[in-house]
Amino acid sequence: MTVLMHGQPPISVTAVTQTDKPATYPHVDDDATVILRYPSAQAVLMPSWDWPFARKDMELYGATGYVITAASDNLRTRYHGEKSESQKTVPPLPENQSNSLAYLAAVLHGEIKPQGDLSSLDTNIIVMQILDAARTSAKTGRTIELKPLPQ
Repeated sequence: MTVLMHGQPPISVTAVTQTDKPATYPHVDDDATVILRYPSAQAVLMPSWDWPFARKDMELYGATGYVITAASDNLRTRYHGEKSESQKTVPPLPENQSNSLAYLAAVLHGEIKPQGDLSSLDTNIIVMQILDAARTSAKTGRTIELKPLPQ
């Protein structure tokens, strides 16, 4: 969501966690729901390591339509005025962005300038702020208002 919001941090973070499989994970939470509130949007994140298979999907709803991703190569869209949704196969990422080691090598070789993308420092500082607030929210049962980070 940080990338989709062009680096804008959320106003607040609310989280609940639970252990769905206490016999397997007796000392940790294995499921969470995190709500990020922005001035003009909200995001509901549902992270877990307890699902039976890997999920890499996202649903985006806006004033004039929606976009739903499934896996890394399937995109469904529907916009205002359309009677049904469209489905597309998304082309693969460029080779130098296809995995974390290729990405790191591309950054080190100056092929990619990591600003505002999924792996950039600026994005991940905000992500860590969100994760810290989510952990605090889940522990205290309160919504955590985020303060702007120093520049």
